[in-house]
Amino acid sequence: MAHFLDLIRNIFLKSSKNNVAIIGKGASIHQIDTEKLAREYFIIALNDAETICEADLTVFHREDLVRNLAENGFKSKYYVAPSYLQLPEEKHIHAPYQAFGQEGIEKIYSYFESEEFCILDINLLSAIKLAILYQQLRGCDIELALLGFDFYLDAVADGDMQGLDYRNAYLRTQESLLVSLLEFRSGRYPQVNMIHVGNKKYSFKTPQQFNQNLNQSKLTSGKSSSNTARYYEMLAKKQNTNSVIIVAELTNNHIGSKERLIKMVELAHAAGADMVKVQKRDIDTFYTEEELAAPYQSPFGTTLGDYRRAVEMDESMFETLEEVCARLNIPWFVSILDWNSYLFIQKLECPIIKLPSTISNHRNYLKKVFEVFEGDLVVSTGFTDQAYEEFVLTHAPRDRRLYLLQCTSSYPTPPQYCNINVVRHYDTLRFNYPNIVPGYSSHDLGSMGCIMAVAAGARMIEKHVKLGELDWVHFDSVAIDLYNNHFRNFVFDIRKAELMCGDYLKSILQSEHHKYNINDKVN
Repeated sequence: MAHFLDLIRNIFLKSSKNNVAIIGKGASIHQIDTEKLAREYFIIALNDAETICEADLTVFHREDLVRNLAENGFKSKYYVAPSYLQLPEEKHIHAPYQAFGQEGIEKIYSYFESEEFCILDINLLSAIKLAILYQQLRGCDIELALLGFDFYLDAVADGDMQGLDYRNAYLRTQESLLVSLLEFRSGRYPQVNMIHVGNKKYSFKTPQQFNQNLNQSKLTSGKSSSNTARYYEMLAKKQNTNSVIIVAELTNNHIGSKERLIKMVELAHAAGADMVKVQKRDIDTFYTEEELAAPYQSPFGTTLGDYRRAVEMDESMFETLEEVCARLNIPWFVSILDWNSYLFIQKLECPIIKLPSTISNHRNYLKKVFEVFEGDLVVSTGFTDQAYEEFVLTHAPRDRRLYLLQCTSSYPTPPQYCNINVVRHYDTLRFNYPNIVPGYSSHDLGSMGCIMAVAAGARMIEKHVKLGELDWVHFDSVAIDLYNNHFRNFVFDIRKAELMCGDYLKSILQSEHHKYNINDKVN
């Protein structure tokens, strides 16, 4: 065993990559850009998956696969396999095979915590153990991406005596073990960010999102932290927890000032916001000439056009936004209100955008964005009814996250019009639309509505923020002040609501005790 570990350590230490990908042969692997994957990830293939993507290491134990690998030219750099298999000796890392059987998660963890290594029947577990060793040797946090694990077959080869039903039942057993590992991995192995890539309920990214991240990492090489990386890092911290994404909605309350924008982001981050959001609209096409000429008093002039042009985000402002967010390690995104603004934002790195209530009647624009944007989407539903919900569910893509936010377009919203129960309704939609993330975009005053939304199932809370009192700013009255700890107190209330919601399943808690002595006697 010492010799085996020495060989593995030498292989791992020669690698310059900080991420690991384990690949299987499920249909979804064909959607992955494997050429870019190989440049950025140390690849561990299972069985004969090297026929799809050249691997750094292959793990297998089945004798019947040797012929497939030979016909492929033994493309993997190394093979971790039992000694009785006939493989090129210079590539063969000998490891014992152990029939592990259908063991419970407790037995699986004892396997991971053991210093011994063996190849299991479910060799995905063996590959994960190697990835954990990779992280320990590298000494830095890694992403462990599981690609091509769909756990479902449409057909089996002619003459397969085990049959399709058996194969799929066996795959479901593997899937249940993986889900258990995904749920508990953060406590045991916090430095290994294990994500499943696919279209399952527990998938962290779709293949399209994973490819987008590969593209972005190339474009942003040399930067300390890309906006895409920050967004997915934030999601990873939220995974399998009750923690809500709190968005500090800056709107145009930066009033076109870089110094003010920086201060707002700093204070929102210090208060505990998970993300910040701004807005982008093309002033000259979004408004009519009559609207732009309408009287409006502000320090910038006497018309609405004067005000709107002065406070609108331009390219220089977005550069400032990215600089401060990169420094603070907080992701940002944008409400995009028209097509020209969408084209503008494509020059920037934005893995998630919002389509706000303001444009819920612009159906052609919305459908176009649904068709072409490849990232996650936030849709709020102010000034809409059931028909809009049906429109969104019909046209929005289902292969990425759709944050569906209950919203009432009243500024401020009276308590009787908050309609928090709609959040609960959006939560139930997840049974048929697992990509939906329910949430609440707050235009009501204070934190009570948002607290109730968390209890109703919201996983994103969006709250307007401001920097002091500016009576001439649009809808400033609904915003929480970043000064004097007002927004910090709001975040505290939301986190306390998360804590009080607790778990879905009833269990006896550590703090509980019986008031009276209870025994089995029947009096």
